[in-house]
Amino acid sequence: MDIVLGVDTLSYHCRLAAGEISLEDVLREIADLGYAFVQFNAVHVRERDTAALVGLRALADDLGLGITLSGDVVGRVGNGDTVDGGVERITAWVALAETIGSPFARVSSGFYRAELFDEPGLIAAEQRYVTDTLRRAVDEVPGDVQILLENHSDFTADEYAEIIAGVGSDRVGVFLDLINPISSLQDPLPVITRLAPLAPSGHVKDFRLVSRYVQDRFHRRGFDVQWCYPGEGVADLTSLVGVLAGSADRAEPYRLSVEGLDNHPGVADQRERLAASLTFLRTLITDAPAAAATSKETR
Repeated sequence: MDIVLGVDTLSYHCRLAAGEISLEDVLREIADLGYAFVQFNAVHVRERDTAALVGLRALADDLGLGITLSGDVVGRVGNGDTVDGGVERITAWVALAETIGSPFARVSSGFYRAELFDEPGLIAAEQRYVTDTLRRAVDEVPGDVQILLENHSDFTADEYAEIIAGVGSDRVGVFLDLINPISSLQDPLPVITRLAPLAPSGHVKDFRLVSRYVQDRFHRRGFDVQWCYPGEGVADLTSLVGVLAGSADRAEPYRLSVEGLDNHPGVADQRERLAASLTFLRTLITDAPAAAATSKETR
């Protein structure tokens, strides 16, 4: 399967929020680095009117960049959100996707599984809410833009498969983040293996484990998981990308965007780190058929 690489504007979030760089300059940098597409996070274009959005689309076309869209959370029933509200949010993101030329709008639930580990009933309620919201969106949101639900550190692979089956429409699929299972203490490889056939696009990042010691360093209190750019951490991205490459052939290339969450105001390090990630990921994609074959032999 063909895999094309892009960059999510979350990689520039802190600098964008501080007004240190414009979206136009972000597009130029991503294109200059050799990536194939940009994934706009909806929050980064929320103040652009239709004419400005059309201008961004024209600039991307001139630069040879495709465009995809990342919406936000559909809501959380535990916070009192309603299905009507979730459908309204999805409607707005689908309209935005149509304006900028994205084939899909990525969405997510509104909770983290780690916060509800001891409340299985609440997790089940969130699953029902997401399923009902997506089912209604399929019926009520006009257009043919796909709606992709990200594995956002919340549901298990089985629960995601149940949600997709419960919605029962080809318009809804999975937006597959290769590393997010770590957040809910799951092994990413079986999760990605289960969900890859349901996903036409997704995120890639990496992670480090940082020990937190007592003052005299005699023992540690625990450790933190820190996100970083692909190739900078300890994730087995060779196997994970191999799973993507070994999944069924698709009519369109699989869009894999770098989610550089480790960014800071006043630190313009994206060019260097994204360039290194592009080289790293291209090597993985080139070697992926062999990695996929090895992965199948060991399963």
